[in-house]
Amino acid sequence: MHTGTQPEIRRLAAADVRDYRAIRLAALEQAPDAFGSVHGAEAARPVAAFAERLETSIVFGAYIGGRIAGVAGFKREDGLKDRHKGFVWGLYVQPGARGRGVGAALIGAVIAAAREVVEQLTLAVVRGNESAISLYRRAGFEIYGVEPRALKNPAGYADEVLMVLFLRGAPRAPRPAPAR
Repeated sequence: MHTGTQPEIRRLAAADVRDYRAIRLAALEQAPDAFGSVHGAEAARPVAAFAERLETSIVFGAYIGGRIAGVAGFKREDGLKDRHKGFVWGLYVQPGARGRGVGAALIGAVIAAAREVVEQLTLAVVRGNESAISLYRRAGFEIYGVEPRALKNPAGYADEVLMVLFLRGAPRAPRPAPAR
């Protein structure tokens, strides 16, 4: 584990669009199999498209020494019957900032903000990304399924592990009575 300054976590606004665009493109370039989007497509998008994403989602940035080192966001569903849910997306931490609690701080900020507006959070993570799955489990997310062949790239398909965190009004499966 690295030592050093704790990350500063803050919600990103339109004024932070250049930092957001830079970290998003770095994520897609450095971890292409972890995301549903691709670097080339997003790099071709205008800066205004990134600013719009910051206005339509809640996105947090992690700063270390004044430089963006990580990002995570969530978006509330907008349908009449699914507004109680939010979807976590885009969690990424620069390799040099890993092992400092940046990912945990980012997901903690997302969860805290989500508690104010939704009852549950869902997310999808590529099967095999055990460090991400472990991070989400430590934050309280539970696996509820796997979507086979969720993503397709030139090398083939990737399954996604589906996870949920109930924030309030949480249905819990009844626990079986202990055997006597």
